[in-house]
Amino acid sequence: MKIESLESIDKLTVYRTLVIVAGVTLIMLGCLMILRPFIPGIMLALILSLATWPAFIRLDKRLGGRRWLSALLMTLLLALFFLAPLFLMGSSLAESFSGLLAVAAQTVQNNGSNAPQWARGLPLIGPHADQYWLDYVQNREYLVALLQKNAGNISQMLIGVGAAIGRGIMDVSLGVLISFFVFRHGAQLDARLRTLIEKFAGKRGTQLMIVSKKTLIGVVYGIVGTALAQGAIAAIGFWIAGVPGAPFLGLMTMLLSFLPIGAPLIWVPATIWLVTENQTGMAIFMGLWGLFGISAIDNVIRPFFISMGSKLPILLVLFGAIGGIVSFGFMGLFIGPTLLAVAYTIIAELSIKERKQA
Repeated sequence: MKIESLESIDKLTVYRTLVIVAGVTLIMLGCLMILRPFIPGIMLALILSLATWPAFIRLDKRLGGRRWLSALLMTLLLALFFLAPLFLMGSSLAESFSGLLAVAAQTVQNNGSNAPQWARGLPLIGPHADQYWLDYVQNREYLVALLQKNAGNISQMLIGVGAAIGRGIMDVSLGVLISFFVFRHGAQLDARLRTLIEKFAGKRGTQLMIVSKKTLIGVVYGIVGTALAQGAIAAIGFWIAGVPGAPFLGLMTMLLSFLPIGAPLIWVPATIWLVTENQTGMAIFMGLWGLFGISAIDNVIRPFFISMGSKLPILLVLFGAIGGIVSFGFMGLFIGPTLLAVAYTIIAELSIKERKQA
């Protein structure tokens, strides 16, 4: 009789456990569905808050422990560093686009019925450049028909670009706003998280948490530091060389620097444009500036800061940037590499400890 009662109790316990697990799972799924539009902003807020937490603690001590004021000032600083460039990019986009149109119109006017000299020197296309120039550039009726035919695609592309920029600004704004509350209540959140990790993973989990935080700080500093430095130096170089839209191109360099080979996608075409304008001296300057100035930063600043946490494969950074864009949109350039870096560090730490124990 006792064995039967124990079996019945065990079954009842199992059923109750299954019901509880199912209920918690449904609640978690519901929460994820509700928070899904805000996930990029929440993740960005957590990443930025953790990366700037040491600076926040120092600021809080200087202000006499007034946590709300320290959180407000740090939030304003984050807005200055992350929102201001996006607004500048949006405002300069129209100006730069009109400037590029003016340059294109001037090129057509200067060359008349003949293709530019640089186009004639291109392989395969060069011998037919003059004919293409007459058919596709000088023939205004054909150009009008071509634009009318592709007006829908062009408008969709422009709408898509505008939507991506708008979504990026919204995600960054949300992330900066949430970071205020993370700064203000970060100590309580950290204590609760440590308690949960110790309950489920023990001291090993706490150690992994410390390593992950160190990696996150190194990656964020490496990514942001490299982006800011490359963008600023690129803008200075474009301005010295006389490339149109230097501030906008500097911002584009800053954004593309999240990719391992992003910066050359901007300064190499700028160098080629200078060559086509017969500005050989400035083209040489731009090439040297890009090679030893802009791109060299990627080999100095990024490895220095990222090595604070762990050495990350370049392929991992590339996958993180591209996958982040697909998953989270514009801010995925920042979120993707950071998350993969933390996951890579955790796996590496676990595998090292497993080998030592074996």
